Amino acid sequence: MFFLYPILAFAQIEERNGVIQYREIFVDTDDFGQEYLEVLEKSLPLIQSDSLLRLKILNDLGYYYHTRNLNKALEVTNQGIDDAIRLKNNYWQGKLEVSQAAILLRMEELDLAELLLTNAIAKIPESESWLLYTNLGYVQERRGDLGKAFDYAAKTLKIGDTHGDQKAIAMAYSDMSNLFWKQGKPDVGLEYGLRSLEIFEKRGLEDLDYDFTLHVVGNNLVELKRLNEAEIYFEKAIQIGEKYGFYNNLSDSYIALSELYAQNGDFDRAVVSGKEALKYATLLENNFMVMRSYLSLGRASNLSGNFEEGVGFLQKSIQVATPDFGDKYFLGLAYQELSKALEGNEEFALALEANRIYDQLRQEVFSAEANDRISTLQTEMKLAQKENTIKLQEAQLSKNRILQLFILTFSAILGIFLFILYRVFLKKMKYSRLLEKKNIEKEFLLKEIHHRVKNNLETISSLLSLQTSKVQSTELRKIMEETQNRVQSMGMIHQRLYQGENMKEIEMKGFLKIWEITSLIPLMQPNVSGSLQTWSHFYSMWIWLSPSD
Repeated sequence: MFFLYPILAFAQIEERNGVIQYREIFVDTDDFGQEYLEVLEKSLPLIQSDSLLRLKILNDLGYYYHTRNLNKALEVTNQGIDDAIRLKNNYWQGKLEVSQAAILLRMEELDLAELLLTNAIAKIPESESWLLYTNLGYVQERRGDLGKAFDYAAKTLKIGDTHGDQKAIAMAYSDMSNLFWKQGKPDVGLEYGLRSLEIFEKRGLEDLDYDFTLHVVGNNLVELKRLNEAEIYFEKAIQIGEKYGFYNNLSDSYIALSELYAQNGDFDRAVVSGKEALKYATLLENNFMVMRSYLSLGRASNLSGNFEEGVGFLQKSIQVATPDFGDKYFLGLAYQELSKALEGNEEFALALEANRIYDQLRQEVFSAEANDRISTLQTEMKLAQKENTIKLQEAQLSKNRILQLFILTFSAILGIFLFILYRVFLKKMKYSRLLEKKNIEKEFLLKEIHHRVKNNLETISSLLSLQTSKVQSTELRKIMEETQNRVQSMGMIHQRLYQGENMKEIEMKGFLKIWEITSLIPLMQPNVSGSLQTWSHFYSMWIWLSPSD
């Protein structure tokens, strides 16, 4: 496990809490190199044989190995199908049959591929069936029936639109772009190809189908004589193909580059590219790509005027194709180029026969029925897209109406709430004014009470003073003066309290200063009794202020 850990991490497979987790290649990530398939294969022994994860990885291995090693891919998908049958899992059996059909398609086993795809229809939910119909379209394309191939591309587009699957929509546009190119309509093909690339690039994953679409866009640009632009797309497709080991796409792109260089008069680079295409086709063991590689080399030889070499390449191309070769489109091109090479070699009778076969194959591929079918489907597709646009606009209008109704309702509720809040505010204001008025009245009454208490205390003090002046007894006069002083102290404290800011306590500093001044007057007299009388006043005040009072 220690030595296998780096393998797990690199293959986008990791173990968390004892559970193997798989970041699906070209779905969750494309952050890996060309060796990702070998790494995935080495991780298989770590996964339980009855695990659905194992079936998923086997499916991915089989599907992506078909771009590199067809026999290995077939072996892996057979193993996956056996496991799915053993586990009685129809869903994964169907998915693996689709992957196996893609492999058989590359091996020119068109009938068997179609049978597998047809049987898988009932096993896979419609939302995931776009790859199945895409491969059915490839079967018909390889048979030369471009009308039926377009039918399946349109079905893939419908599935994508219905279920919101952007990958399905991108694949449909890519296939349509390729079919329009074969139909000799590169302007329309370019339009659909660019639509496909835009969707692929929004997904942010450089996968096999994105790589193929770059190649298709380049083909359409070549037909439009925009060779410099086309070269950019082919070079990018080659870069992605080399990164992930997409031998099939690499062979395709080098074939296209070979033809582009030949049209530019750069025959040496055309031959080099053609041989690169043949190298990857041979590695893949794909006769279809081998045939097309020889075709590109033969076309480059014809354009350079080396007709004898061209005849050799083109005869090899037709020989590899064999009489039961499925793709009449490319077989027709091979006979067309052979006719040119033979004519250049002054073998006119053989050139005429080759041209006759080319015409026959071309009529089978580009029949009036197929052209009409594609035109009809194109019109129906545009109409369906317009209807979908109208439905989307109606749905948006409906949402807008609901939003407007919500805003109006919310505004009405908010208005009512604000009105109620305003009424409450007015009532509060009225109540606050009433309280303020009552507070003013109470404050006035309180001041009046304090004033009357002050007057009463002063009256009492005055009465005591008058009464003291009539007392003859020294002891009684002393008692009367102390009583008068206490009343005066109470009056002063009361005045301080109601004139101060705090009704609970007063500052003694100012009060004591007054007593200090008043106490100096008796001290200036010669008798001691006046001083004692003053301190007696102070003591009376202190007793009256104490909390125990």
